[in-house]
Parts: sequence; structure tokens; C-alpha cells
Amino acid sequence: MEVKIVVLKIASRCNLNCSYCYMYNLGDKTYKNQPKLMSKETIENIYSRIIEHCEEHTIKNFSIILHGGEPLLAGQKYIEDFVNTGKRMAEGKVNFRYNLQTNGILLNEDIVNSLEKLRVDIGVSLDGPKEVNDKNRFYHNGKGSYDDVVKGINVLLNNKSYKERTGLLSVMNIDSDPIESYEHIKSLDLKGGDYLFPYGTYDNPPLGKAGSTENTYYADWLIKIFDTWYNEKEETRPSLRLFGDITTSILGNDLMADYLGNKNNEVLVIETDGSMEAVDGLKSCGDGFTKTGANVSSFSINQALDTPLAKLYHYSHKHLCKKCRSCPINETCGGGDLANRYSSQNGFDNPSIYCSDLEKLISHIQNRIIDRLPQQLVEEAKIERLSPEKIQKIRNQNIIEDDTVHTDELLSHFYAKA
Repeated sequence: MEVKIVVLKIASRCNLNCSYCYMYNLGDKTYKNQPKLMSKETIENIYSRIIEHCEEHTIKNFSIILHGGEPLLAGQKYIEDFVNTGKRMAEGKVNFRYNLQTNGILLNEDIVNSLEKLRVDIGVSLDGPKEVNDKNRFYHNGKGSYDDVVKGINVLLNNKSYKERTGLLSVMNIDSDPIESYEHIKSLDLKGGDYLFPYGTYDNPPLGKAGSTENTYYADWLIKIFDTWYNEKEETRPSLRLFGDITTSILGNDLMADYLGNKNNEVLVIETDGSMEAVDGLKSCGDGFTKTGANVSSFSINQALDTPLAKLYHYSHKHLCKKCRSCPINETCGGGDLANRYSSQNGFDNPSIYCSDLEKLISHIQNRIIDRLPQQLVEEAKIERLSPEKIQKIRNQNIIEDDTVHTDELLSHFYAKA
């Protein structure tokens, strides 16, 4: 096991109070016991552990994502010192690539110019037009964030370097107009973005999934965007990661992502106190769920990975429940995001709460790709169109009986916490 990406929670507080936030509003309260910012000692320990890991695994290029909370609360000088410390300690050993994920509110010309000089890529979180965004992304006093975020985005777009590569992260709101959401990305003159499924579990389901996970509200919402996007000229339409990833996988390529794919998840999260944990979205499973006791002060990254939850996350697209392992599209969906499979009744031994949505979305995209292939090729290669009904029929025919080993893996962390 190895990691090639580390998400560093350099700030454990946020200037927004988004209703769906897995860090603060889905049950985990451990941030209250953590320092607001990483200390200098913790930062140096982190870099030492990363460099050690890279040398052990012969990794030359390593990605560091500055995250939070809101990472810009740390301040411009803090981030400059952070990046420069890494460059100094890793010189001649590892090439670090930096990315910063922000809500955009604190972006100003000085900060943007500083981040450009440091060669830090930037992603901004915004859920759509003002009335959509401000339903869930608001300040602690309830005031909506849209106007301040767009102001920050415009500062980014005024910088020649970021104009060509600034993208949005948008959490889906199925009560909103999907085409309006897509046109909004284009209206901001952004080059791309990504649509995220809201975090939720069987115990605490997201909007639309309470009582039943069989509906396809999220797939229906996304399909309307996909059809509009897919019919536009490729060279002028924005890049949308979710659609690009599914298309890439359908065409036979391996894919690594939390919510899709067939590759191992080579990502680790490190909190402000130096705690090393599996992906932060798993905080939605319960208070303290991600805590294992591993810390950069006394654990190597290899040791931090040697825990039931870290192993399960690392192999989450291979360690699947019986239903998923029998499914003909598991190479693409990978069982979905690990957090969305959780229930207090039987741990991760479940399909994703978005299983029906993934079936419908992936089969729709596959069929649209087939529509553009030469008919002769389709016939010669015996390419078959899929539908949710056909997927379910194939899955029932392929049902796997011997489930003991995989069930043990899917329940190992669940039993450890219990």
C-alpha cells in the first residue's frame, strides 16, 4: 500500500456553515479538540513522513491538497511558509504539486498573486446560481455566501494564469434546475467543474433517499446536464470531471476516484494535530469514526495505512458487497463512494445509497457513446447496450455465493469501532 496524494487540513475551522458539510454538520465533532491551525512542528513532521514514504516507494511526484475547514483562514504568509518549507525539505528528493480547495470568500489579488508564484492550483466550491447556492452554503449567521464567492472567483479569473484552469466543485441539489446549474458554470467563464453527490449513509440519508434508495432523482438530474453537455462542441464546452471519468472508464481505462473507478485509492488525510486518517468523507459515518490513533509525530505513513479502515478505503473499489461484485458495471462505478455504503446495522456490507442512480447514469452515458460509434463496429465487436433492468438481470445471474472473506473485510472496521 502506498499513497500519492495527501489532503492536509491546515485549518480546522471554517467561515461558512454549509448544511451538508461532512466536517462539521453530519455528526463528527472531533474538530473541537484539534488546533485551529497546524503547528510548525507538525508541518515539518508531515513533510518528513511524506518524503520518507516517497523514498521507500520510489515516488518522484507527490500531490498535496491544502484543505480545511477553510485553508485561507491560515493567512497568506502561513501558506507561503508552508509551501516553501516543503520545497526546501524535499529538494532533490520529491517533486511536490500543490492544490488548494477554497470556498473563495477570502481570495484577493495579493493572495492570488502569491499562490500563482508558489504554483498552487486552486479549486473553488460553489453550488450554482445565488438562490441555489445560498440554500446550503451560508455564513454562521445565516447570510448566503454567493456574492462573496463570485467576487473571489472574478479575482481568480483576472489572473492570466488561473483564467485557463479554475474549476468549481458543486454539490448537487436535486430540487434545483440542472440546466440552469450547467449554464451558470458557463456564464462564469470557467473552464470546468465537477458535480458531487451529497454525503450520506443509510442511517443519515441525503435529500431524496430517506425511506427508499431505489429512486433515481440524482441520475435524472445529471442526465439532463450530460445530454446538453455531450451535444456541444468538445473544444468549447467546459470540462466536467464526473462525465469525463465515467466516459474514460467506459472506454476501457483504469480510474482512481473516491466515488468511481477500479483503482486503489492512494489518498491519506492529515488533520491539524497531525492525525493520519482515511478519507475525510467517512466522518459522515459517525463521531470519531476516522480516528485510529496514528499521528505523524510517532507513526510512519506505512503504519498509518496498516489499520482496518485505511485498508478498506484503499481497496474500497475491490472490497465490495455481494451485489456489487456480481454487477457488470462495477469496473466503472467501483461500488461508489465508501462512505455512502455505510449503515450501523452491517457496516460497509451494502451497495451505495446511490446504486440506482449510478446504474442509470452509467448505462445512459455508455449508450450515448455507442450511438456515436460506426454501426459496423458495434456489430463486429458485439457491443451491447445496457439499461438498469439489464444490469440487474445480469447481476442476478452472476450472484456470488462465497461471500465470507469479503464480508469480513467490509465489517472489520465496524467491529473494531463497536
